[in-house]
Amino acid sequence: MGIFSRTKRRPQTDGLILDRTWADRELDVAVAAVEAGDLDTALAGFKAQTGDRRAVWNGGLSEAAKGRSEQLEARLEEVGGKDPELLLWLAQTLVLEGWEVRTGRRAKDVSEQQAETFHRILRTAHEVVELAIDVAPDDPTPWTVYQWVAIGLGANLDTHEALFQEAIARHPASYAAHGNKVHAIAPKWYGTSVEDMLAFGAETADKAAPGSVLGGVLAKAVTEARLHVFSFTDAGAVKKIAAATKLANTWADPLIAAREKWLQPGRTPEAPDLDAHNYYAYLLKNHRDAGRASADAMFNRVGTLPWAYSGDPLEAFAEEYRR
Repeated sequence: MGIFSRTKRRPQTDGLILDRTWADRELDVAVAAVEAGDLDTALAGFKAQTGDRRAVWNGGLSEAAKGRSEQLEARLEEVGGKDPELLLWLAQTLVLEGWEVRTGRRAKDVSEQQAETFHRILRTAHEVVELAIDVAPDDPTPWTVYQWVAIGLGANLDTHEALFQEAIARHPASYAAHGNKVHAIAPKWYGTSVEDMLAFGAETADKAAPGSVLGGVLAKAVTEARLHVFSFTDAGAVKKIAAATKLANTWADPLIAAREKWLQPGRTPEAPDLDAHNYYAYLLKNHRDAGRASADAMFNRVGTLPWAYSGDPLEAFAEEYRR
């Protein structure tokens, strides 16, 4: 067999973990409990969480419970329907189940039945998240779940801004609220301006306190801008590559500066750190020191977003950092 007939070796994905982008042993244990059918152990741990860690726990537990929303609903009925953590957990799980039905394809590529089921599930999530807000009015986390409900139900931009303001009124440095706003104002939903989305990311990083993980919000905005160039414009391949190259060159220095501001020596680690490292590793592949440092800081925990924007997420990460 000649050299030209050899197939390309697939990157090694052994040891990589998908969608557990946290450095939290307690959450690992709670997720394992959910996967084993034990909701109570996870719920007890969830009740102890606040701030960004609460949002990360809600995301992790909901991912583990995806497909089991009826079990959560039954458990909620058992306790009288007013448990704030169960309401929050159920709402987020319904959101994930709904988006799995819809898929991430363009609206024109989603079937009528998929769209109908998606909207039905999201309307239920809307009712549940409203109850979660009523039961725990000072908790910012239901508002961050509400942001994704609103995206799915096609709420207008004024509604998105109102939800964002409600979240940050309760937790001004909420990584989830700021990151979700990037998605909410992305051009793929409303034909909004890439420049406005990038400006929001840059403003968030600029206003973030030194050492704050909010610096990662700029990376989310640049990633969404890159996705828009490749997936939602009608330009030819050459023009798309040129636009993406210009985007990368324009934002490389601001991204590196935001990353350095975030990773201040002696800072206290934050719950969303691994998520932010995923985005920086994704964007700074050509800046090997910073990109490699963030890749190492991920502890082999790869997020579907942003890596799925380049194909299979585990393979996309391995292709860049396990050559």
